[in-house]
Amino acid sequence: MPRSIYVLLLALTLVGCGQQASDDSQAAQDEEQPAAADAQPKAPAFNELEWKIVDRNKAMAENPKLVEVVNDTDASDPLSAISQTYFSATSRINKMQMEYNARLQANLDADGAEDPKPPTFEEFNASAKLNSNNVKGLKPWQVYAYDESTGKVTILEDRELKKKMYEEEGLKYEE
Repeated sequence: MPRSIYVLLLALTLVGCGQQASDDSQAAQDEEQPAAADAQPKAPAFNELEWKIVDRNKAMAENPKLVEVVNDTDASDPLSAISQTYFSATSRINKMQMEYNARLQANLDADGAEDPKPPTFEEFNASAKLNSNNVKGLKPWQVYAYDESTGKVTILEDRELKKKMYEEEGLKYEE
């Protein structure tokens, strides 16, 4: 008996039990949607960066205008929030994974030393490429940066490139 109830509920869920909307109400909804879409500002459509890791100290020496950032969600509408949260979560997970691999490599190379030194940038970069981790979660004006003195991974952002890309898309740039 309980199985038949579950099967009936499942069938009703899959098939549906309500009436179909009339064509007039559907047309009215279609007319309202574009008006609401026009009211919201155009969301940027920037692609993700495939993957790139740079030496933090060298990158900062070459371009002192780079800024260390943390990808956070600060959107006011649900669609932008979803996109921002995806980039934020992905970049944080990738940073944690890379830092873990750096600590693991340092401990493996330490041979019992109490304070293992983090791997050099070259060792870290070679290890990251071997792990076949397709590092994503960054915008084109951002890059992962490894600091070999601390073993930490940060995100560096080129604000000038970001401003240029926003202007090319016809969007308002805000820092």
